[in-house]
Amino acid sequence: MKLQFKSHSIEKDIAWTWTEMDKAFWDTWIPKKSDLIILTKLNREQKKLVLDELWEDLQISIQFIRDRNNARRRAKRLAQKEKVW
Repeated sequence: MKLQFKSHSIEKDIAWTWTEMDKAFWDTWIPKKSDLIILTKLNREQKKLVLDELWEDLQISIQFIRDRNNARRRAKRLAQKEKVW
């Protein structure tokens, strides 16, 4: 599946995808920068710029997933602690 985003650094629409697209639908998956694949033909410098820009854009969503995962784990630990008492 191709995904698109508008790069402000090179003023171009960029096609990209994940290395394993099925993981992108997991509720708790936290992607790494190496999971991003730029599909648009670019030279090495442009590709690095676009990859960095895309990674920055994804940070808000990734932080949301981290926070949600941590809240779930915290609630689970608290429930187990209360169960023991």
